[in-house]
Amino acid sequence: MPAASLLPDTLDALVAASRLVLPESVQLLDGPPPTSTTPPDVVMLGFNGEQGTEAVTVSRRRADRGGRSDREAYDISCLSSSWRGDNNQKMVRDLAFSFIDLIAGELARDRTLGLDLVSNSYLSIAGVAPVMDSKGAMCTVHFVIHVDAYTP
Repeated sequence: MPAASLLPDTLDALVAASRLVLPESVQLLDGPPPTSTTPPDVVMLGFNGEQGTEAVTVSRRRADRGGRSDREAYDISCLSSSWRGDNNQKMVRDLAFSFIDLIAGELARDRTLGLDLVSNSYLSIAGVAPVMDSKGAMCTVHFVIHVDAYTP
């Protein structure tokens, strides 16, 4: 029986690929954090920072494959964040971007995420949110992973 979408498999593959390259000190979350408290270094895949809001957009159109499958495109919102208890904004910004660089490198190495029906994946930066308060410097970078795939 055909699946409605390759998205669940794609998200699983993205999490697995990210686990391979991120340092153990970075908490990798599949979706939003379970509490409002997050560790100093965290990457959240499939989360845009707002609980309960759409973090993945999907478009679908007919593929030229004899009507056997459709073409899908996903934009998967993700966050990379680093926090330290001092005032060094450059350090936390560099750390947050370094985690994204590791994921981008893995996507460049295997644009299919190991899935036969994924034809391309890459990421782009959507925004940067620096914070400086009494707890110190924090930087959260919103990035989007773009995926082109065929439905099974």
